[in-house]
Amino acid sequence: MRKLLLILLITININNAWGQTMPIDSNNCKVDKVFIKSLATDFTPLIISPIHWSKGEWIGAGTVLGSAAILYTQDKTIADFWQSNRTDALDNANKYFFDPFGKMYFTLPLMGAFYIYGATTNNNKPKRVAMDFVQASLYSGVIVTVMKHIAHRHRPFQTVPHNPYLWDGPVTDDWSHTSFPSGHTIMTFTFAAVVATHYKDKLWVPITVYSLATMEGLARMYDDKHWSTDVLIGGALGYAIGTYVGNRNHCKLTTIPIISSNFTGLSFTYPL
Repeated sequence: MRKLLLILLITININNAWGQTMPIDSNNCKVDKVFIKSLATDFTPLIISPIHWSKGEWIGAGTVLGSAAILYTQDKTIADFWQSNRTDALDNANKYFFDPFGKMYFTLPLMGAFYIYGATTNNNKPKRVAMDFVQASLYSGVIVTVMKHIAHRHRPFQTVPHNPYLWDGPVTDDWSHTSFPSGHTIMTFTFAAVVATHYKDKLWVPITVYSLATMEGLARMYDDKHWSTDVLIGGALGYAIGTYVGNRNHCKLTTIPIISSNFTGLSFTYPL
């Protein structure tokens, strides 16, 4: 062990003093068996992550739940408001942009383009964004599906007049009641959180993606498909899952060969 540490120290010293480094892509940021395996192995840590939450994170979660409890009393009023303010222009915006956006008709091709760009230019960052999006979207899809079929909440358009208090629970013969939480909203906020996490140094990126995700949530209420509480919880879950996956530090290990007149070796760099 001492010899290993000595070699590493010598490697670092030679690298700093005399060595010439030739940085190369570690080539570990790609869709391979390791990544496929991580889709399964990283899910459990996500589920149990609240155990390790900080005080601030618990306060944030409590704030969301408290807001949802208050909003729950206003679900009917909000739904009535949206339905009394419909216009042809908003109908078309929802039909041709926001509904497809929530179904990932736009984001999936975009992330595919990100990965291809990263692969062809030997740039890990776009590949990592695309891979994290796939992983986070998979987790969001599983979680929202399970929650929908535990709750079986009636959608606004399924209740005339609007009644937000109809929940069938997990035991029901009618599986069409899947309002809670909003699937479109969780997926768009998952996308926004992943992209914003990776490009937080460019302020316009988080502003743009979170604005689009917020408008998607509003569009779901406008379309009478979801209650306001469905959207709030869906957005919070998407943000939490996307941020968690985006911060998992995938693909950051890089390998640098060190060549000098005195030593040849490898240096491994992992930014924290």
